[in-house]
Amino acid sequence: MVLGDKGPTMGVRVAMELVVDLSTGAVDLHDGDEMERFSLQALRREASDGGDNGALGALAAALSVNDAGTVEPNGDVAVPATAVRRLAAEAADAQGRSLGDEWESGFAAMLEHAATAGWIAEDGSIRVHVEWKD
Repeated sequence: MVLGDKGPTMGVRVAMELVVDLSTGAVDLHDGDEMERFSLQALRREASDGGDNGALGALAAALSVNDAGTVEPNGDVAVPATAVRRLAAEAADAQGRSLGDEWESGFAAMLEHAATAGWIAEDGSIRVHVEWKD
């Protein structure tokens, strides 16, 4: 989901990323302050894993155990906004800081834009494509 286009930063597009490690089942939020783009990275257990070979089931299980979303029938993931807030707060806390009003207003703006683009489900979850990574 691309929310705006500030262009590349040193050749890299920075995004708020929900990272799911299929080998451990861990779910973490990286770059929680980046509101221009939201993505879900599924880290494969093996290079041959993808949406098949049980990897999609492992993704669904990790998201469920961590209360971080559900896999939709088309293979996309619905991530509750509450899960993003919780994971962002956990990441900020681990860095010795807290989320402030500025973060919340930026996140609200991100959700508003996502809604206009059709990326918000009826239940308010954020729809996101899965990016399979080795």
